[in-house]
Amino acid sequence: MSRSPASAAPKVVLIAEDEEPIAQALAYLIAVVAVHGKAALEMALAQRPDLIITDLMMPKMSGKEFISALRAALDTATPPIILMTAAGRRYTDAAGANALLSKPFDLSDVETLLERYLGEPARG
Repeated sequence: MSRSPASAAPKVVLIAEDEEPIAQALAYLIAVVAVHGKAALEMALAQRPDLIITDLMMPKMSGKEFISALRAALDTATPPIILMTAAGRRYTDAAGANALLSKPFDLSDVETLLERYLGEPARG
């Protein structure tokens, strides 16, 4: 049974990104932003986002450490995780992310991933 658009709960996407320009560029589409991995973990556990976009290299906890800690903390299914990096695919596979967003990226790439994982067009 599907819910009508009027009754559907808004999707929550958590972004973990320490570079302010990138976080601001993504925030026009998405409302919840953490500036380092430890804050992202706390927010993800408290808010249970529908999708997570995380940077690979962040202070206090890397994206790889964040993904590992989140998956360990959530015994049930974790939300899809998109890893942002300029380092390449080998890091995505090692981190256990669902998808890679290579830096630099176009916002249209973000919108495509949001549609794929949330099943609806991005706001903006």
